[in-house]
Amino acid sequence: MPRIISLITLLVLALVPLHAQAQEQDPFAARMQEQMPGLLAAHHVPGAIVAYIRNGDVAWTQAYGVANTRTGEAMQPEMIMNFGSCGKVLTAWGVMRLVETGQVNLDAPANQYLKRWQIESSQFDPSQVTVRRLLSHTGGLSAPGFSDYSHRRRMPTLVEMLEGKNQMDGRVDILWQPGTQFHYSGGGFVLLQMIIEDVTGESFADFMQREVAAPLGISSLSWAWTPALEQAAAMPHASQGEPVGYRQLASYAIGSELSTTADFARFIAATVEGPNGEPAGRGVLSPETVREMITSQPNTGGESGLAYGLAAIGGDQTVMHFGSNLGWNAFFILDTGRREGVVMATNSANGFSLLTAVQNLWVNTALGDHVNVYPPPADLLGFQGRAALIIAGALGAAWALAALVFGLQIRSGWRQVAKLSWPRLLGVLPWALLALFWCYWIYVPYRGLLPTTFPEVWPIPQAAYVMAALLAWVVLAVAMALFPRKPRMAPGERQVTASG
Repeated sequence: MPRIISLITLLVLALVPLHAQAQEQDPFAARMQEQMPGLLAAHHVPGAIVAYIRNGDVAWTQAYGVANTRTGEAMQPEMIMNFGSCGKVLTAWGVMRLVETGQVNLDAPANQYLKRWQIESSQFDPSQVTVRRLLSHTGGLSAPGFSDYSHRRRMPTLVEMLEGKNQMDGRVDILWQPGTQFHYSGGGFVLLQMIIEDVTGESFADFMQREVAAPLGISSLSWAWTPALEQAAAMPHASQGEPVGYRQLASYAIGSELSTTADFARFIAATVEGPNGEPAGRGVLSPETVREMITSQPNTGGESGLAYGLAAIGGDQTVMHFGSNLGWNAFFILDTGRREGVVMATNSANGFSLLTAVQNLWVNTALGDHVNVYPPPADLLGFQGRAALIIAGALGAAWALAALVFGLQIRSGWRQVAKLSWPRLLGVLPWALLALFWCYWIYVPYRGLLPTTFPEVWPIPQAAYVMAALLAWVVLAVAMALFPRKPRMAPGERQVTASG
């Protein structure tokens, strides 16, 4: 019997995944396992996936929480996630491939490579907006970020985005003297996508798959949602915890990348030397190029390399980036000296404060550098949610007052039921049209029927309150048409009636 028990024990140990055994011996993994349920609840985040980099390789990947609040499906480590602006580092690798092959000069004007659109300015010299400055966010350009779209909308072209025809994001212009200060610009990365496509003559996705993803062995990487990817992905959620569906950015280069967390972590790990002496860049880029990318660029305050964010934590250089799109938040942080770091993705608009908490937990545990572990949770409403509530509240308060006056007028006999007439129905028409348009704007597919500059509001749950208030006004307007005011009598007529 003891021999049988020993054999069973050995068999069970053999079946335990190696990364799970590594987690048991990993202080950070143990703290994550202990604290993550509470952190998810405190920050109102349904689920998250964490990949841990040790010795320049992915040591383990762990999933926490739920992937979909409607179905209750558990988050799985292999699920597809969106990493938002973390993908700007991927774009930078694509640009640096062109630099290494001599097709792009890092310090040449970006306009030299742009065929479809040119940077123009009456105040600044556009030739000072170089490729390097686009990568380091020192090109002086506007447009820090761009709105995304549901599949029911036509995506604007890159030119339309740069011209300001991407919802309410504005035109990409030079607002500051190029090369003098750091101003984060997603617009600059739209230009970098255009450079890659105009120089190579192929799509951004095709070039990146061949030149970056395939050589690194990142098989799950993609840039656009498909039904198959949606089936393999976690569900993104808005601030109130409601699913918002799979939305798409019009530019891939600014943060549209989709992959498993482990695959994205493999890409980040390629920033440093691998566990078996594999060079930084893993053959896609030279170690010298990668070193330049993680070196502080001029006039960035030491906070930016070429797309990489930089910081000194625990005496070592770390590279990092945060990323978010509607319903997603992600980040990575990598200590380049220790070759150790964390990649994390969440399926929630509230994920930023959770990411900060986990980052600080890692800094405390792995680097021994004390920071505040528990930042305050995110604002669940946000500006758009508060604006929708204010509009709905104003409409509701005005409706309540109008309904009260209407009721008093009926009670006093000032209003009496009458047959409907076209003139009275015309009074209902504006409210009915407004309610119908609002319903159409939020709920009905309208691919190509509204301009791309028209903003989307349907993912905001508070928009439903505006809809309810508008419908209430339609009902009240119909009631007022059914109970019109009694005609006023001339003073002389009223006097005769009184004396009679």
